[in-house]
Amino acid sequence: MAKHHHAHDTHCDHSHSEGCDCTPALFVDMIESAGLELSRRGFIKGLGALGGLMAFGGLAAAAETPLLEGTRAETIYFGGPIRTMVSEDDQPEALAVAGGRILATGSLQEVMATRGDDTRMIDLAGKTLMPGFFDPHSHVALQSVKFSTANLDPKPIGEAGSIADIQRILRDWIKEKDLKPGQWVIGWGYDDTGIEEKRHPTREDLDAVSTDHPILLVHISCHLMTGNSRMMEACDITADTPDPKGGVIQREPGSQTPNGVLEENAMMLAGRHLPMPTPEQAMTLITQGLERYAEAGITTAQDCATFQGTWNLLSHMDEQGLMPIDVITWPLYEAVDDDTFSRIAANPGMSHGRLRLGGIKFVVDGSIQGYTAYLSEPYYVQPGDTAPMTDKCNTGPAERLFISADNQETQTGGSQSPTTTGQDFRGYANMTQEQLVSWISRCDASGIQFQAHTNGDAATDMLLKAVETVRKDKPRPDLRSTVIHAQTMRDDQLDTLARQGMTPSFFPIHVYFWGDRHRDQFLGPARASRIDPARSALDRKLKISLHHDAPVAGISMLNVAWSAINRVTTSGKELGPEQKLTPFEAFRAITADAAWQNFQEDRKGTLEVGKLADMVLLSGDPMTVDPMTIRDLKVVQTLKEGRVVYSAQG
Repeated sequence: MAKHHHAHDTHCDHSHSEGCDCTPALFVDMIESAGLELSRRGFIKGLGALGGLMAFGGLAAAAETPLLEGTRAETIYFGGPIRTMVSEDDQPEALAVAGGRILATGSLQEVMATRGDDTRMIDLAGKTLMPGFFDPHSHVALQSVKFSTANLDPKPIGEAGSIADIQRILRDWIKEKDLKPGQWVIGWGYDDTGIEEKRHPTREDLDAVSTDHPILLVHISCHLMTGNSRMMEACDITADTPDPKGGVIQREPGSQTPNGVLEENAMMLAGRHLPMPTPEQAMTLITQGLERYAEAGITTAQDCATFQGTWNLLSHMDEQGLMPIDVITWPLYEAVDDDTFSRIAANPGMSHGRLRLGGIKFVVDGSIQGYTAYLSEPYYVQPGDTAPMTDKCNTGPAERLFISADNQETQTGGSQSPTTTGQDFRGYANMTQEQLVSWISRCDASGIQFQAHTNGDAATDMLLKAVETVRKDKPRPDLRSTVIHAQTMRDDQLDTLARQGMTPSFFPIHVYFWGDRHRDQFLGPARASRIDPARSALDRKLKISLHHDAPVAGISMLNVAWSAINRVTTSGKELGPEQKLTPFEAFRAITADAAWQNFQEDRKGTLEVGKLADMVLLSGDPMTVDPMTIRDLKVVQTLKEGRVVYSAQG
């Protein structure tokens, strides 16, 4: 039976105070403005939306040149565990690399046959070599922006456990970045529900940090922000400023004086005053973000919901050789007009260098912790008297999105958001059944892969009903249609996935970060114990992947695997131990099977002869260490096509 929840006093009537999967519009605008400026300068030749990509042609020659017979190794690795991820017992003694590819694996004697006069011999000294991690789902551009801000994520994701912690982090940020008076201080990720005071930092709290700098903090939900007096002054927000339509300027008790907190559309009062990066600054920011991904052992990352400006930047970066690792992009369905759809259909999976187009992304519902996931049964604790506001993750002017330049219309979705809540609130869908049928039919007919975001099982019901309406008894395993998050997927739904040749990508880090609240607040014990049912999926012979959905929960793939293996919450309690994976299964899901899910298994995911030498060197062997210590392993080195792109040694 659903319980009723009276929200804490945040002066906010929506229920996005728990971190959701939304995109902060002001940060999107930063990247988009820079990318669109790049296009106006004419740096991207022939770019309609996919025009620049079409002009690129095939894959980079270095990645496609076959290894010739008699090729000598550039590097030979030996002296530690080598986990190819082909099978659990496939552990060659040595591995040779040449021309960015795996040249040979086997016994040291066998591999030494490829040694030449200039071959480098690398003794692993007991460290473990395995395929580079393959990120199945994240948002590279937004995570790169987050890296450029002060990290205010709550514990245990970050270090912000109180307002005092937030103040300390901001003071350290000002000092570390040597910010001069007048320069903006931007923080991202604070959570009023995750700090001791259970409230938002106010103007006065932030004035205690500095009155020389405009300070702006973005809430973890991306639906609120707060700032200091200097920020309010810079943005002309005063006691006389009215609340904008669809937004609230919070006021100090008994007065009209702003307390610093801005809700929803009121955030744009500040956003329009933020300094916008130049294209060069934006590309540097993304490059640095990709370097951080490499530091986490990731050799292929994803930008899921790629906007037009972001595509411009990534395209130019790829042309200039500025991308240290590979990136796969996915435009949102709402932003794909007929012309763009035709271009994607004519060139599925097109690539150039380190940039690749995946397919089309659907967003069927919201997030469980935002009360916007669409469930078949009511939320365990009801959100309150006012319904959560519709997620804005996939809305905005079409000109900002990944579509042809001549289509400037905003395309409306199918949100079914309620206006009030009762005792049976179940969330809502962001798409209609008719939209799903139409889009799946179009994608299937044109051979286009899709990713579909579903967190709630009712949203998954809608997706699978549409799939069965379109495909009937003719599965399309060739398309590898992927269900993203799939957090509350039931056994009958997994059966349908298996029957239709589909594949899920789970979000197991939720078990650790939000598992206690899923059990006690959002889903209740029974449903929470089944969240991210990876074991049930494998029992049905489904191939799966595991993701972190950055910037939602950091970029550590070791944390992702650890969560799937141990299923321990922040309180130290196991949640659904029957859904645990073995270490090998979890690491297959972030290497070989993640590559397969993205049609990259012929080039990536395992250490086999002829594949790219995308590799990560770990401080220990995740297959043999205590499973609870897997997240404590260190990435010692990351190699992209045999070249070191990160080294802990500097």
